[in-house]
Amino acid sequence: MTFPPRHVGIVGNREKGVVRALLPRLVRWIRSKGRRVSLDRRLTGGGGTGYPIAALAKRVDLLLVLGGDGAMLDAARAACRAGVPIFGVNLGGLGFLTEIGEGSVYRALARIFRGDVHVERRLMVEASVRSARRRTWSAAGLNDAVIHARDRSRVISIDIRIGATPIGTLVGDGLIVSTPTGSTAYSLSAGGPIVRPTIEALVATPISPHTLTFRPLLVGADESVGVRVRRDRAPAAITVDGQITRLLAAGDEVLIRAAKTHVDLVLLDRGSFYDVLRAKFAWAELPRGLDRRG
Repeated sequence: MTFPPRHVGIVGNREKGVVRALLPRLVRWIRSKGRRVSLDRRLTGGGGTGYPIAALAKRVDLLLVLGGDGAMLDAARAACRAGVPIFGVNLGGLGFLTEIGEGSVYRALARIFRGDVHVERRLMVEASVRSARRRTWSAAGLNDAVIHARDRSRVISIDIRIGATPIGTLVGDGLIVSTPTGSTAYSLSAGGPIVRPTIEALVATPISPHTLTFRPLLVGADESVGVRVRRDRAPAAITVDGQITRLLAAGDEVLIRAAKTHVDLVLLDRGSFYDVLRAKFAWAELPRGLDRRG
C-alpha cells in the first residue's frame, strides 16, 4: 500500500447527476495537486479511458468512491483483492460507510494527500457453497452473507453448526452472518447487536425464527458458520452484501467465515465510530421532551 496516494482511482455511478456534475472539477483538482487520476469504466459512459473496477484497483493507490453505501460495498470487494484503501464521499442517502459529504471533499482529499488521516482495517466475510454435485462457488463481502428463501413470503429450514459442532435447526426467514462493519446494516434490523468495526468477529443473526430460543450469536473470527439446506421447506438462496446472489438446492453445504483478505478504510478521525452512531442513528439519545430524570 502506497500512502499518501500518488495515483487515485475514482469509482461511482454515472447515472447520478451529482456524480456527473462533480467529476470534471474533481479530476482537475486532483491533477493540480500533482496526483494521477484513473476512472472506473462505468464513469466514462463509453467515452474516454476507463477500467473495470477490479483492474482499476490494481493500478491505483486509493479508490475514491462517489456514492452511497452500495457503491462502497462494490468497491470494497475489488479493494480487498488488490490491497488498496478506499475512501467514500456520500452522494446518496444515509451513507453509514461513506466518510464525508460532497461539500467536504476537497478539504478531505487535501488531508489524505498530506497523510493526515487514519487507515482502519476491516474484516470481510466469505461465503462458499458446495453443491450435492460437488460444484463450488464463493464470494466475499464487507457487510454480510444472508441465507434466505427464494420466495420471501415463505420460510426455510437450515441446519447450522459452528465449526464442527451442530447448534440446531433454524426454521424462519433466514440467517444473516455479518461482519462488525455490517452489524449496523441488515443484522441490526433483525435484532442483532452493534459491534465496533475493528473487533475481529462475526455475528450470526436469525431472521424471524419460529422459536424464541434462537438468538443472535457472536462468533470468533477463527470460527466458521456451516449451513446445510434441508428439503422440508422452501427453496433457499444466499446473497452477499445485497448484491451477489446464488440459488441453493436442498442438501447444499454453505460455509461462512472471515475472509483471508481485509479492506482498508481511510478515516479522517480516529475513534469516531460512536460519534457516527449518534449522528446517523440518534443512538443512545433521549426522545425530545425527556430529560434524564424521566
